[in-house]
Amino acid sequence: MVHEEFNKLIITNGERLFSLCHFVLNHNSKDIILNRKFLGRLNIEATWMQETLDSYGSKNNSTWFPFREAIAALKLFSSISYDVVHLKKAAPYYKLLSIKGEFVIELDKILDSFYLAIFSISGFLLKFLKKQKININLKPIDPGFFHEIQLDFQLDMTKSIREIQEQEQTLVYLATSFMNLGSDTEILECVKKLKKKDYSDCIPEIVSEEKLRLVKAQFHNLQSMYDTHLSKTFIESSNSNLYVLRGHISIIFHLLSSATNLAHYYERHMMTTKFSFSTDLILPMSRKKLLSILVEFFLHFTTLYFTAARSLCQSIISEYAEDGDISVGIPNYRGFHVRPSTLISKIILHYGTEVKMKLGSAEYDASSPLNLFRANEKINAEKRKYISRHINSDSLFRDFNPDDVSSWPKMLQLVILDLMDKEEIILYEKNLSLEGNVPEVGESPEEFFKRIITLFLASGKIDIKSNLNVTFFGDKRVLNDLRILAEDGYGEDKYGNNIMLPPELAYLKR
Repeated sequence: MVHEEFNKLIITNGERLFSLCHFVLNHNSKDIILNRKFLGRLNIEATWMQETLDSYGSKNNSTWFPFREAIAALKLFSSISYDVVHLKKAAPYYKLLSIKGEFVIELDKILDSFYLAIFSISGFLLKFLKKQKININLKPIDPGFFHEIQLDFQLDMTKSIREIQEQEQTLVYLATSFMNLGSDTEILECVKKLKKKDYSDCIPEIVSEEKLRLVKAQFHNLQSMYDTHLSKTFIESSNSNLYVLRGHISIIFHLLSSATNLAHYYERHMMTTKFSFSTDLILPMSRKKLLSILVEFFLHFTTLYFTAARSLCQSIISEYAEDGDISVGIPNYRGFHVRPSTLISKIILHYGTEVKMKLGSAEYDASSPLNLFRANEKINAEKRKYISRHINSDSLFRDFNPDDVSSWPKMLQLVILDLMDKEEIILYEKNLSLEGNVPEVGESPEEFFKRIITLFLASGKIDIKSNLNVTFFGDKRVLNDLRILAEDGYGEDKYGNNIMLPPELAYLKR
């Protein structure tokens, strides 16, 4: 009795779906099947049938589980096909930058593969119903009902331009956010290095539904930000680059949406399903084919369009960023060594603009840690000059007998202790020994003292207090964060220990 009632539900709730499947098998026009109106209707009916099956526990029934899996596949491939057809229709209007590869040609090949999958699933569903002796009253389908939108004209643009506050700041923020997605799209960098034989092993460690969904959400947020704050504004109408950027954000979002769905299907239905569980289970597409489409089309073209638009974002940021300069002190511990220089570089790369650092007459590329390291030579020279002036003015040094060479090391030790008390130098080695450091032939006391101080400074045993300032030139947003970093000790205390960064720089932890 239960089975009879369930069979009646399948007939009632599936009449339209199975009529569409019958149409797929018997209509010889692929263009009608790969039509957004047809695919949309097919997806709606497959979704409703899946809801029906799940409500009655089909996933736990050995007879109906294969049928339920086929319905899930039909729902997925109709949805992805709809998105791909949308891309095909919308791409010519996106004003995309040139990339390597024939996107539209490859897209048509993907649609051919999806059509075959839909055809295969449709045949399986009708055969299954026949095997279960369920007779569906198939309704005739009018092909004329399913027609694509023909863009023969456009309505007049009579909507007025919106007045939105701080359009330029929003645009710079949007372009910066796009560039900073580089740290969230490491998955794309990993995919570029994959070989075909490694595709099956990369899921889910490298490529997964979860990772792709997170990246997709980031681009969806950018799309929403653009449409809310920049679409139909004066800045959009006056700068054609904005349409290009919007096109790249959109096409990447759609590509990632399809990639996420394919990864979901592979993980949920291909990896975990035991086909030995039932001989009736169907694979509408081979694992190898699905992974090839996922990696070589969706993720490949996502990477190409993302890379192409990054240079566009840099030019937008340069055009609208407001420049300024700030003067800040140098890092307390050993100048611009690895940690401070790396943090400075990360801040600048986060915003994607050019920033220079000036020390005296020398200028450095502040986005490059290696370039900043070079400033230490000048900093240490200034520190040595600074400490020499203090040594010469030290009262202990004035009472010193320069003729007693054997007393020079002891006197230097006393001077160093005196300078420590005055906080002119910082001692990093508790037991600073002068053993073995004796004056060289012909060396004056000043030369000896300077040489030993230089040796201790270079070896990191001491550091010398400095009132040196550097000046950064560039985007005011970058400079504001650099000021915060400098005021917080460049992420270190005076002994070189890492300290927690302020909340404003939390993005540096990524």
